[in-house]
Amino acid sequence: MSEPSKLDQPIVRHSPSTGAQSPDVWGIYEPDTGSIQYICADPATRKAALIDVVLNFDPAAFSIDTRSMDQVLKLVEEHGLSVEWVLDTHPHADHAMASARLKERTGAPNAIGEKVADIADLWRGFYNMPKAFDPARDF
Repeated sequence: MSEPSKLDQPIVRHSPSTGAQSPDVWGIYEPDTGSIQYICADPATRKAALIDVVLNFDPAAFSIDTRSMDQVLKLVEEHGLSVEWVLDTHPHADHAMASARLKERTGAPNAIGEKVADIADLWRGFYNMPKAFDPARDF
C-alpha cells in the first residue's frame, strides 16, 4: 500500500478581513513545488479571485492531475464564494498553471500581467517553438 499524498492533508492559512477595503485571504500550500496558492475574497459580496493555482504534474507517471486545484475549489465552496477572476502573477517555471482548467470549470476569466508577452517571446526562442506560448490566446 502506498503512502498517503501530502495533498491529502492540506496546509491552509486564513487571514480574515480587518474591515472595510480588506479582503479575506486564504493561502494554500502545495508541497510538491513549495508554491502557495491564494483565494482572495470580498467578505461582503463573497466574490473571489483565485491566484497562482497549481496543476499537479507527476514526472514519474508523466501525468497531470487536479488535486491542488480541487482543494482550492473545495475551499471556495465551503466558504460560499463566487469565483470572479483566475489570476497568475507571472509564468511559473516551478509548476503548471491551472488557469485554463479553472476558467473552464468556473466560467471566470483568467488574466496575467502584460510583461508575460516579453517572457513568451524568450521562451519561443529558447524552445524553438515559434507558435507556442501565446498569452493573447491563453489569457
